[in-house]
Amino acid sequence: MRSDMAKVVTERPRRGHGNPSKKWGRRLRQDEYVADDHGPTRAPIARRHEYGWWNAKEFSDLLGPLRRYLRKQVGRPWEKVWSEITRTLDSRSLTGSHIFDHIRSDVEHHAVMGRDGSLYHSRLSWRGPIGGLYVHPTTRLLCYARESWRGHRGGPIVKARAALRAFGIDDSTAEGIRRYRVDGMRVWERCECGWFIHTYRYVPEQLVRVVIRSDGREVPIYSTPRYERAATKQASKKEARDARRMLECDPLRVSTK
Repeated sequence: MRSDMAKVVTERPRRGHGNPSKKWGRRLRQDEYVADDHGPTRAPIARRHEYGWWNAKEFSDLLGPLRRYLRKQVGRPWEKVWSEITRTLDSRSLTGSHIFDHIRSDVEHHAVMGRDGSLYHSRLSWRGPIGGLYVHPTTRLLCYARESWRGHRGGPIVKARAALRAFGIDDSTAEGIRRYRVDGMRVWERCECGWFIHTYRYVPEQLVRVVIRSDGREVPIYSTPRYERAATKQASKKEARDARRMLECDPLRVSTK
């Protein structure tokens, strides 16, 4: 293992790392929240309130080098691999213990052999077929088993719901989701009398109010960016004919490749 593995994995610049911190959470005066909208008594400290959805800081661990190293050790005794890892990483440090958590998550240490001779993992009190990196319970060698497909039947409906939720349309049923078709900044809705076209526009973050701190410093509070409906009209026969290919497509049959 390379000697700087801890730095390679954990010291990658976080997305939004250049944004200055705006968290302070001062208690607002009575005239600041009662006279406005009867909101909270403290200024918000949540990331999405302070930075907005697009500017929030996020974790960005670079796990590729660590996982490539583990894959190269397949076939070696796990005790030797673990000894090499512990000589390089210090579990007493924050970065070292964080990488050890990733290793324990990626490598199954407690594989069990069933009566049929197959290997299973026991996680969260349930047993399933093993996949990925694991330590063989008999030979104690680091092995790899091809992972089964992790997709699920709800994948298309999750993607379709996310596409509609961006425009403020939240429908959990498949029948309701099939009423809509997303076409760029327009959303087609099927009703009993035909198709309706909802045109949206992007509203960037806007200044909501300015809160004055006890030291006299002004702190602006911004709203989150969103999509806003600008116009709604019923589609004409020509528009429906031109968009027939899109309208005949089932939104829940989204390709998962």
